[in-house]
Amino acid sequence: MAISTATWEIVWGVGLIILSIALAKLFVYIISRYAALVAKKTATVLDDMVIEAVKKPLYYLIILVGADVAVQSVTSLSEITSKLDSIIYVGEVLAGAYFVSKTVRVFARWYAKNIAAKAKSRFDDEFLPLFNRTADVFIYGSSIVIILDFFGYNITAIVAGLGIAGLAFALAAQETLSNMISGFVIMADRPFRVNDIIELSAGEYGEVSEIGLRSTKILTMDLTMIVVPNSQIGSSQITNYSYPDNRLRLKIPVGVAYGTDLKTATKALKEVARKQRHVLERPAPRVHLTSFSDFSLSLVLYVWIDSHKDRFEVINRINRAIDERFKKDGIEIPFPIQTVRIQNK
Repeated sequence: MAISTATWEIVWGVGLIILSIALAKLFVYIISRYAALVAKKTATVLDDMVIEAVKKPLYYLIILVGADVAVQSVTSLSEITSKLDSIIYVGEVLAGAYFVSKTVRVFARWYAKNIAAKAKSRFDDEFLPLFNRTADVFIYGSSIVIILDFFGYNITAIVAGLGIAGLAFALAAQETLSNMISGFVIMADRPFRVNDIIELSAGEYGEVSEIGLRSTKILTMDLTMIVVPNSQIGSSQITNYSYPDNRLRLKIPVGVAYGTDLKTATKALKEVARKQRHVLERPAPRVHLTSFSDFSLSLVLYVWIDSHKDRFEVINRINRAIDERFKKDGIEIPFPIQTVRIQNK
């Protein structure tokens, strides 16, 4: 009994599919065994990460390409093979999108762990998940457009419809989009980072606990959480007390009575400052005579502390210590007084 042409073509096609699966497994084995060994000898870890990430997408792509060749070789069953060919094409496009997505994620992760880490950036924590999601939407969205175009849909009309819908959405969510754009700008420009102590022009002051896409959370010194929209931060003047480092100079005004020995008062203020916790030895505490007021000599004690978080505690302890030291040394802190002289003519 003679075997029909269709049967031979089907057997040949099945053989091609089996061969493509074997080739895919062999490819993954070679990549895992030999290419990985070569990559480990290089100075960068990027090639190791790329090899590990693309093994699975390439495995699927090789099998799908083999299946595509196998289906096209079965010419006697054109009605069935045309449908199978369409299904395989969809799989190839999605597998290609999967490959591109994995590659983009690898480069982003490598940047976060190497470049951003050396710059002491929190890219990995703050920006990487958002970047990956945005890239996936673009990659898989593009693949869906390619698939729809393959099946004969009017892509121009679809894109135009999406554009109108996008415009309507943008108008409805204008404030939200403004916050999101400001969030992107904050993450890219980095006027502050998580754990920085900042103060906004509107008066919000505290430690940055979280930088989100829509808002930034600030923990105040009295442990109150303030949620500030990113658009407000983007248009605000920001004072970052943690940049370039956490040191802070305190300015403590002190008034002494006229007739006080300024050398004695200056020595007392410096000694008081040096004994306090969190006060740095360098730069050393300094005392300046700033003005002659109506009832006192106006002095200012300048000290540097190691952290902005401790400023209120340090100011409190220094003021209390100054009061005790001045009492001990007999230095008078005058009350506001006014001398009235009456002349008889």
